[in-house]
Amino acid sequence: MRNSPKKSITIAAAMACVLTSAAQAAMTVSNAKTKNVTCTSGVCTPTRGNANLNVGDLVGMLASSDVTVKSNASTPDIGVLNALTWASDHRLALDAYRSIHVRAPVVVEGTAGVMLTTNDGGTGGDYDFNTATSGSITFWDASSSLIINGANFTLVKDIATLATDIAANASGTYALANNYDATVDGVYSNAPIGALSGALEGLGNTIQNLSIATNLENAHLGLIAHLQTGGTIRDINLTNVSVSAAGAGHQCGTCSSSAGTLADLNEGIVARVNVSGSVSEGPGLAFVGGIVSTNVGTIVASSFAGKLYNNQNIIHEVFMGGIAGSSQGSILQSSAIVDASGGADVGGLVGASQGTVALSHASGIVSGLFAGGLVGLASGGTITQSFSSADVVAREYGGGLVGFEYAQAQVTQSYSTGAVSGEGHNGGSLGGFVGRNEGMISRAYATGMVSPAAHFCTGGFTGASYGPDKLYSSDYWDTTTTQQQNGKCSGNIDRIIGLTDDQLKSGLPAGFHRNVWGQSAGINNGWPYLLANPPQ
Repeated sequence: MRNSPKKSITIAAAMACVLTSAAQAAMTVSNAKTKNVTCTSGVCTPTRGNANLNVGDLVGMLASSDVTVKSNASTPDIGVLNALTWASDHRLALDAYRSIHVRAPVVVEGTAGVMLTTNDGGTGGDYDFNTATSGSITFWDASSSLIINGANFTLVKDIATLATDIAANASGTYALANNYDATVDGVYSNAPIGALSGALEGLGNTIQNLSIATNLENAHLGLIAHLQTGGTIRDINLTNVSVSAAGAGHQCGTCSSSAGTLADLNEGIVARVNVSGSVSEGPGLAFVGGIVSTNVGTIVASSFAGKLYNNQNIIHEVFMGGIAGSSQGSILQSSAIVDASGGADVGGLVGASQGTVALSHASGIVSGLFAGGLVGLASGGTITQSFSSADVVAREYGGGLVGFEYAQAQVTQSYSTGAVSGEGHNGGSLGGFVGRNEGMISRAYATGMVSPAAHFCTGGFTGASYGPDKLYSSDYWDTTTTQQQNGKCSGNIDRIIGLTDDQLKSGLPAGFHRNVWGQSAGINNGWPYLLANPPQ
């Protein structure tokens, strides 16, 4: 993998960026009547639980004065549930004891300001924007004020302004003031923005139709070339993104370029970024990611849906994955729906991983030399409480979750349900869960059909297996659905247990703890599922 500085961001710090689920006790702003709220001198607070401030009442107050909506310990969160628009120059402050949930459009038509404050008395809170319900904050005037947890943000309305501002001050804090259609920008020949060590806050807004295409060698493509240590990008959506690079050279020795959609290299924190589009590459590109090409920082609660492919139909040393092509950092609570093909190490989520993958999942189609539904090559690190339903096609090693797992890697509390097959004449091994294993796997299972293929050896759970039997613990494969009677290629391992489909659905197998796993006939086709990472 690409040499990068040592990861400096802890998982605990990253998890602080992950908002908890919608609060059970929240002060809401909605179209319902105002109740259990008192407003004095422009400050509105809950008097008891089930408090609501009517949108119309709030707009009326904003017409004549600044207003603060403030929650407390008994009603710790604030939720904006219906559209809120005002045109005065008066500021709205959402001051939460814990968290702020924006579930509808908030539109500032005048020159008013917005202030967001979380954890004002509480801990573990954050703010978020539910894009499924158009949750966002937009400003008509970029001269308006935005303050988030004490930091002043510069509002920008287009990529050109953002690029100019960041070039002048890479450590600044910036926010996308509105949705932006990048069609008017034409096609960029390289990343429009260089390095960012500060913060970019999307406020739930979307950049659509960003297009980057180049034939240059040593190109590093994405909206931003380099998110540096200490930098943060969050709460932004990229839709219909197209990134392509022909590069130069047909051998790994000349692979020099890399491409993501949001960024090429991430050393900071990427949180709640949702991307749809495609990344295509030629023989000169080495790292291909749906969000970033290379991750040595943290990516959390983010998603990619789209296509990753080698448009020259040449397999060379390419790391390709739905979230990241290569990751030495952490990928948490993230997902990908991919059609990925043409690389050497190809995964639905990560092409090659040495870091942490947790509470994540992938679906779609994955094809490559070493191909895994979640991770193509796990050369180190851990994979925990994750799953894949992606179908896998491998030219050498293919597995429902991991294509090739090295001895330094560990996988636990995970499963795969996608079909696994092989193609090509060199041969290799295929497994319902892992194509070739040298590492530790515990409390895992596989159900996807493993198809016989010429020159390939197949197993219901693992293909080739190197090392002692103690590498496995409480691992299972479905003998009915995988259509494999052996747990590994050309044999069995006592610690990998074959169960019929009826047996696997009849109750949690031994070693699967009820505080981690659930089971219901109406969920996950009746197979065990992860309570903290349920199937979508």
